Amino acid sequence: MRNSTIDLLKALASQIIVVHHLLLYTPMSPVLQAEWPGLLGFIADEGRYVVQIFLVIGGFLAAQSLLGLLEKGRQVAVWPLLKKRFLRLAKPFWVAIGMAVLLGWLGGRIAIHDEISNLPDLTQLLAHAFLLHDIVEVEALSAGVWYVAIDLQLYAALVLIAWVSQRAGGFKLLQAELRQPQHALLLLAFAMTVASLLVWNRNAEHDEWAWYFFGAYGLGVAAYWAQREGKTLWGSLLVAGLLGIALWIEWRERLLLTGATALLLMNSARIENFVSLIVQRPIRWLGDISYSVFLIHYGVAVFASSVVIALGLDSFAEMLAAFAITWVVSVAAGWVLYWGVEKQG
Repeated sequence: MRNSTIDLLKALASQIIVVHHLLLYTPMSPVLQAEWPGLLGFIADEGRYVVQIFLVIGGFLAAQSLLGLLEKGRQVAVWPLLKKRFLRLAKPFWVAIGMAVLLGWLGGRIAIHDEISNLPDLTQLLAHAFLLHDIVEVEALSAGVWYVAIDLQLYAALVLIAWVSQRAGGFKLLQAELRQPQHALLLLAFAMTVASLLVWNRNAEHDEWAWYFFGAYGLGVAAYWAQREGKTLWGSLLVAGLLGIALWIEWRERLLLTGATALLLMNSARIENFVSLIVQRPIRWLGDISYSVFLIHYGVAVFASSVVIALGLDSFAEMLAAFAITWVVSVAAGWVLYWGVEKQG
């Protein structure tokens, strides 16, 4: 059964990210922000935070899968699971990076601007191919590609926790109800979540590693557990209390969105009938293609920027039309990438 709250959150977050990057990286932005400084200025400055939504959703869905394996007594096969996840993330990512390079090169032949880069060397391509671009500190070939590598790392961390929990047979020294591997997974994931929110996430020097982001991912795990066990009240109090402590130690605005997302997912079964009235086919479609849109839109924006500069557009109406067309083409390109690559597995 589909979760309408997840569909809605993915659709909204992906479109905000597209607008955020169009405001950061295109020549249409200054003209539009001058006319609508409040809304567009806010999205340009704060839009990056919606990535937290994807992190929480990732933890929720990963917990659903891995806890299901443990409860059914199926083997947690680390390498096959990681290989499957890597290919699922990487295949559309490779195509999107190739398109970003191609569109950047074509755009550079039309008009030069700040987002036009030189063609990548072999080291840069290999680093991106294996999702190591941030770790080896090479220049990113597209906006937001750090998320893809972090998603893989976070999933790998939870898979390893599940494997350890299964191999150990749970925590046999504790009371009977904590002896199952799935309980061990939850306890270990919660411990990492606490460590991330209270310690690791406070140092941005670690933002190329999973432990920096595990707080958001772990709250997604907690949200799934609370929903499944029917303990949403206790789960909500736990999330609110933990975030309150984290924010008291160091204020981080992004954690507010993280907590709100976790609470929505935790209570998504209760609000399904209401949310499903809002989430009709177009929003489900945007949710389905959200990852592909996220990957492909930067290359479209770079090429569109060159076209706008070459045409000499400068009026508000012209820039608004160019912005809207770039947005629509980004979504359309994401749809093509989804159906041509991502959906094929």
